[in-house]
Amino acid sequence: MNMSLIRSSFLFLVFLAVASCPLLAQENNGHVPVEKSGFALVKPQPWSSPSQASPLKFTAYTDRSARGTPGAGYFVFRVPNQTDRQIPVAQIVKVVPQPEVPNNISTQAECDLIKKAIADFRALSKAYPIAKTFIDEMIKPLEEEVVKFESGQIKIEGVWKSKAEVVRQEVASYEVKLKQEFYANENPAVFELESNIYYTKLLEFAKNDPQLGSRLTALKTEHERLRAREESKAIVNKLNDPALSSNDVALLIKRLKALSDPDSVIRALLNQVQLVETIELEAAEGRALIEDQFAPPQDFEKPPVLSSEARNVAQKLAQSFEEFKSSAPPAAIKVPVEAVKAVILIYEKLPSISSSLQAKDYLAANTALAALVEPSGKIGPHTRGLMIALQTLTTTKVASFTKLRDEAAALQKEGKSKPALAKYQEALAIMPSSQVSAEISRISQPEPPKKK
Repeated sequence: MNMSLIRSSFLFLVFLAVASCPLLAQENNGHVPVEKSGFALVKPQPWSSPSQASPLKFTAYTDRSARGTPGAGYFVFRVPNQTDRQIPVAQIVKVVPQPEVPNNISTQAECDLIKKAIADFRALSKAYPIAKTFIDEMIKPLEEEVVKFESGQIKIEGVWKSKAEVVRQEVASYEVKLKQEFYANENPAVFELESNIYYTKLLEFAKNDPQLGSRLTALKTEHERLRAREESKAIVNKLNDPALSSNDVALLIKRLKALSDPDSVIRALLNQVQLVETIELEAAEGRALIEDQFAPPQDFEKPPVLSSEARNVAQKLAQSFEEFKSSAPPAAIKVPVEAVKAVILIYEKLPSISSSLQAKDYLAANTALAALVEPSGKIGPHTRGLMIALQTLTTTKVASFTKLRDEAAALQKEGKSKPALAKYQEALAIMPSSQVSAEISRISQPEPPKKK
């Protein structure tokens, strides 16, 4: 639809209706015949009053007025009997060609311009009643156009169609073009939907078409889904960088959580993030429970045992940590590994250490404690202090045992059985030993009688 042509047609009508001088004659004074019918208001004499003018119907005219000299020259009118009449410019009040009917009328504003032209022609009719018949004949086609438009039709390229039909065709055309552009894009996620000309036009139509609105909403949702998918891929790639700062990780996670329709990869990643939060809470709770339990004073001769609450938390932590590792999280999704491992290690190793201490197997306890002293510092100072104290205790016990055992062996070698037995018994009182027990049993057996 050529809007500039429509507007120029309407402006032509308006200027034609309100002109108070032979404007068209002045604009067409190139002595070229204008093949338009109409009428001219002609005075009997140049000095006659305009009110005395009478209409002259013509089928074409030629403007032969003199350039630069108002009132000089003449018009040549071809009248219906195909003869020409030459009339001086000074006798002509108005030249009114038949207005052209617009080829396109699709908006109320365009119809209103036609109404304005009709109103101006009616004003001309009142000013010159003698020309009423001619004017009524001229504006009849315009009035018919207005009636058709106001009955719900639209004129496009000279053809009248119902507005509803035109709208349906236009909407269908825009939708096809929009989808073609959308899906023809190599990456629809980067398609600028909001600024697309077809999308913006369809939004206007959708104001009165709920079904169209639903289809546009579905397309926008699909566009947002594709954009979210591309964004999520970029975020996952960034999260594979182990050097990413915790602040950057937090911002990326926030963006992932804001996605309206995450795919399976993102849902799995968000589950990993949730698991990290669970592990952090369980690790913090486990550390607090263990540290509180091992606060001074402590009876170092009494084997330490975790409370049932601490064991339950540590057990859950171990399960969560195992699940996290098996989920293969991105490198930047991390848990406080040292603290987690420390809680789990205390949970797993302390029962056997307590059993060894209860059985006075200080060597086994000492060996196990060596692996706990360093990690216990990740629990807290009380736990580390207890592990060091137990390590010192077991080291002292093992050293005392070893010293007595070695002294007993030396005395036994010298043939001093009674002193050796006493030393072995002292050593056995500190820590059980099958080797020492065997030596005690051997020394304690009576010597066989000597053969005569």
